[in-house]
Amino acid sequence: MSSPAFRKIILLLVGFLLLLGMAAAWKYLSNRQSSDRLTLSGTIEADEIHVGSKVSGRIQSVLVKEGQEVKEGDPIIRFDRYDLDARRADALAAVAQADANLQKTMRLSRPEEIASARAQEQAARMNFEIARNGPRKEEIDGARADLSAADADYQVAKATIARIAKLVHDGVQSQQEYDNAKAAYDRSAAQREAARQKLDLLLAGTRPEEIARAQQQYKQASANRELVERGARKEDIDSAKAQLERARASLQQIDTQLAELEVKAPADAFVEVLQARPGDLITPDAPVATLVEVDRLWVRVYVPEPELGHVQLGKDVSVTVDTFSGEKFNGRVEEISSRGEFTPRNVQTRDERSNQVFAVRVRLDNSARKLRAGMAADVTIPR
Repeated sequence: MSSPAFRKIILLLVGFLLLLGMAAAWKYLSNRQSSDRLTLSGTIEADEIHVGSKVSGRIQSVLVKEGQEVKEGDPIIRFDRYDLDARRADALAAVAQADANLQKTMRLSRPEEIASARAQEQAARMNFEIARNGPRKEEIDGARADLSAADADYQVAKATIARIAKLVHDGVQSQQEYDNAKAAYDRSAAQREAARQKLDLLLAGTRPEEIARAQQQYKQASANRELVERGARKEDIDSAKAQLERARASLQQIDTQLAELEVKAPADAFVEVLQARPGDLITPDAPVATLVEVDRLWVRVYVPEPELGHVQLGKDVSVTVDTFSGEKFNGRVEEISSRGEFTPRNVQTRDERSNQVFAVRVRLDNSARKLRAGMAADVTIPR
């Protein structure tokens, strides 16, 4: 027959056994869950971008502050423009001039240009024919007649001055009349000499060098006429095209320099360090700011060598941080070190091999923009 005290003891014993069973079950389940995953700790880091300028110049203004979030393409600093605007205007004018020259070169010659070239060729040909054929018979006969007339005038003037000289000697006529006769004599002598030289020149014909010069002028006029009729040569067109391309390249170079006057953010990021102030003189490739990419966060953890087989490139993992203790973030194994660390020189036992670890880099999904560089993080890797 059981007493109340005995029943109480029985109930307490049953309760103790139940608690013991629940504890054993919880420990079993916990050990089983922990054996299914590997949890490692690390610190969140971010990819840094060291922004520099391709050109040198003096900074006109700084457009951001340290700690500010910037979007891709946002300007960070702006340089002085100096004379680039004037140089661009000159480059534009050079492009317009080169283009007009190309269009003119490619067009055929106008009718009036062709007619003018033909007329010049015809005139040059006639001059060449005249030089080659020499004086005409009529010209020679006319020159002989002019010489005969000049000689007759000369003989009259010669007789007149002789007669007047005798009369002046006899005192019949004055010295003035003699001077007039002498002037007429000299003039008729000069005219006779000029007529004689003209006839000699005609009889000698055209000189060879004059014929050659006339022939050369005719050839040049003929070549010019053919060039005008055919239009521009291919090499002239190619040269005009090259000049246009050169002018456009100069304009493009100036436009590139103008675009480089603003240093822009290459990606969405936070401005971590700003190394430039208005008035600073910057050389090419000198860093002006350090940016931290908000979408390029990662955490580095160290996996013990016995657990390395559970880690593969591209494997999905989960990440937790203290700031959001109830939330898990997605990650993916991006890099596994090819060499271990903290390994003794001579591994003698299995326990010593457990000291060897491999660095693993896990890329984080920060699309929610909650994670920040520097946060402590726990990475859970499924086994």
